[in-house]
Amino acid sequence: MDLLFLLLAAVVLLKGLAGGLHSLSYRRYLDRELSRTPPAWMPPASVIVPCKETDFELQENMEAILDQEFEDYEVIFVTATESDPSLVVLRGAARKFPGRRIKFVVSGFSNQRGEKVHNLLRSLDRVDSGSQVLVFADSDGRPHRHWLRDLLSPLRDPEIGASTGYRWFFPRSGNLAGLLRATWNGSVATLLGEHRHNFAWGGSMAIRRSTFAAVDVPAHWQHSVSDDYSLTEALHSAGLRIHYQPRCLVASHGDCTWRELLEWSTRQVIITKVYSRGLWRMAHLSEWPFVLFWWWAVGELLASALGVGGAIRIGWLQGAPLLLLLGTVWLLGAVRGLFRWRMIRRIRPEQRESLKRDFWGYLLLGPLTATLTACNLAVSLFTSTILWRGVRYEMASSREVRVVRE
Repeated sequence: MDLLFLLLAAVVLLKGLAGGLHSLSYRRYLDRELSRTPPAWMPPASVIVPCKETDFELQENMEAILDQEFEDYEVIFVTATESDPSLVVLRGAARKFPGRRIKFVVSGFSNQRGEKVHNLLRSLDRVDSGSQVLVFADSDGRPHRHWLRDLLSPLRDPEIGASTGYRWFFPRSGNLAGLLRATWNGSVATLLGEHRHNFAWGGSMAIRRSTFAAVDVPAHWQHSVSDDYSLTEALHSAGLRIHYQPRCLVASHGDCTWRELLEWSTRQVIITKVYSRGLWRMAHLSEWPFVLFWWWAVGELLASALGVGGAIRIGWLQGAPLLLLLGTVWLLGAVRGLFRWRMIRRIRPEQRESLKRDFWGYLLLGPLTATLTACNLAVSLFTSTILWRGVRYEMASSREVRVVRE
């Protein structure tokens, strides 16, 4: 048992140091991306936004998409039914921009694919014939005014298959569940960078229309639940790169309950298991050693404080030395949390007040964030079924899904 604990400690310390080096590398990438002005390239574009029900501050989110500083683009709002509650809000937002080209599409339902993917497929028929770029956004995201210009800029390079941003959650009231969702999500955001393993994120991604057809994205979507992972697979299979544009991190506002947090985070991990098995395996190797070490060490300290014998028999690794070891591990994680906090404050300066309020969470919640991820991973070992906006999806593989409507 002593040897196992020492092995876990060594792995966790090495992982912490590697994470610190990754943060430095990521910062250099961020500095390069943010220091240069993206070249102006604004071909005609179509922005497709699938909607269902009323997300938090939906109207403000949609007005941000309709109010882009971009010369020639249309916005296509697509819902499954004509009675979807979001339509009232969407039409209200549209009336504020009489000069913008706006279309409304009702997609209906499909038993062969995810509802969001079906919405996207049905909306393709309504794309303007002159559009050269397809852009995809989510209804719970609020981009800045230059988002569309920044997102399309990398596509000038013909070797880039798609351009992507990501999301960042900003809790409205700073409740613990909402802040934990932000830290959980933030750790995923920093996986993107200057390498060939980027994945597209469906709430902020753009692709040339010619590339979309050449790699046959619609075929990859036919029996899929995940629009972004399937598009990523299509591009990687064709040998095309996905460029991560940090300027295009979109804000997602609002709080969540503990139940919503668990459902949402577990769904993300299960989808990753089905569509990116390598990334899912890497998450197991990354999170389990830390969680096992952390709670084992905490348990040993509690046992020592209560005068109860623990499992560790190495005298020099008890009491103050063990506390020092645990503190070192926490400090390495806190440094990464501080880096993420500084990164997003730089990218989204308008969120300074929210970030200032939630500063403590980025420093202190690392162990709890890792524990949540481990719980998600444990659940994903036993199921490939998710519940997403009232619809149950039983995924046998990335190209085989059973849709169950409740």
